[in-house]
Amino acid sequence: MALLLARSGQEVTLIESQPEIGGYLRRFYRNNIPWDTGYHFSGGFGKNDSMTQMMQVLGIENAAKAELIPHSLMLENGFCFKIPSGGGIDGTMQAFCDAFPADADKIREYFRIEKEIWETTPMHDLRDLSPLQPEFSQYDLCTAAEVCRDLALSPEAAAGVCSFAMCHGTPLDEAPMSFHARAGYALHNDLSRPAGGGDTIILEFKKEAEKYGIDIRVNTQLLPFDAPDADGECHLAHLSDGTDIETDRVFFTIHPFAIQKILPQEALTTSLNRRIRRLKESCSFFCAYFTADEFVDDGLASTFSSSDIDKILRGGSPAHSTGILFNRENDRNGRMHQTICAFRTMNFEDLPADFSGQHRERMQDPEYQNFKAGITAEIEKEIISIQPRLQGKLRHVTSGTPLTCLDYDPPTGSAYGARCICGQSRVCGQLPVKNFFAAGQSALVPGVMGTMLASFSVFRQAQGEEVYAKLIRESL
Repeated sequence: MALLLARSGQEVTLIESQPEIGGYLRRFYRNNIPWDTGYHFSGGFGKNDSMTQMMQVLGIENAAKAELIPHSLMLENGFCFKIPSGGGIDGTMQAFCDAFPADADKIREYFRIEKEIWETTPMHDLRDLSPLQPEFSQYDLCTAAEVCRDLALSPEAAAGVCSFAMCHGTPLDEAPMSFHARAGYALHNDLSRPAGGGDTIILEFKKEAEKYGIDIRVNTQLLPFDAPDADGECHLAHLSDGTDIETDRVFFTIHPFAIQKILPQEALTTSLNRRIRRLKESCSFFCAYFTADEFVDDGLASTFSSSDIDKILRGGSPAHSTGILFNRENDRNGRMHQTICAFRTMNFEDLPADFSGQHRERMQDPEYQNFKAGITAEIEKEIISIQPRLQGKLRHVTSGTPLTCLDYDPPTGSAYGARCICGQSRVCGQLPVKNFFAAGQSALVPGVMGTMLASFSVFRQAQGEEVYAKLIRESL
């Protein structure tokens, strides 16, 4: 959002509450080795796909480098199958048909729906400058679970084709099929490992931000705004560093809970408060990081302890899914290491009693440390079940729980912000203060691609079609 505004001639100040910009894009180092916090893989990196187009428009196309990776799934009954890389959506569909021959026709129809939804998604191709129309399709009005039931997919086949629900964090019986399918299509078509992880995007952003004179202020928060003026606007932002900024417009790219605390009380309409009150959080993750004394093939492996994806995503039960990314990384001295990053679905209610965002001082408590050690040991067994040759060759580096996620994505620590629930409106677009806008988290598509698309969409709304079209034509 900051780059879009700056490239359209605006003077931009970027306020970041954390010590560094980037959120879950940020990497961290242990033993001089880089590790991903939340940005492990993506879709849309094809030559004319969404991620590549957006990065080109933003001037950070050097970050649009990624390698296709294979994906294997291990379902509840121990059934395991692989989806080779490079086959696109049709290759992925065929892999599922081969794995579940009795469901083949139903699987083909599922993927036909997924592809139709993606191809009719507004702005999936930025070169299409057709006016945005507030239209609803039948897939906005039904859940992913309802589509699977109507197709009569077996529970195992449904869990397989819907496995990327872990990449939006909303249970299938709540998620609109349109939202769910957009996540699925991007990853089924082009499952990619970004070169250099999220740090590459952050580095390229900083270069462009410096070029356009964007003022980046970290460790700084917006304080509540004063009452709107007679025109219903606010033009003075108070910051936690004691300074004030006069502003024409404010664009929020933070959680609606945080927006609610900043808006002037006079602007908190009954409708907005109700919408925010109804929000539910998406899942979070327990992450465990390992190195290995032997190299294995790169790729993503997903394990499911249950075919009931809704049970997994709601938390409060032993059911879980673990994504395990096998990769090779160079340390700061140029030495290559086999790295393994595992991320298991987990919600705050799955933590030991009394451990929450309000009890962070207890993170060194033996009960908490024992909990972390126990989950880490379980994940290590999952890794060995997928790669038996790593038995005795794994070296645990560190682990983090949903409490750790609070350091990267306040105020809730969820992986994808608020859930996208069928029939509920998102907090996106113009807010009750006329010169305030919210780039709703994952309003169209979840994850990094979704938050970027939301910024493009809200920028288009705020700046107008002429400014938006000029920027797109000049860039693409």
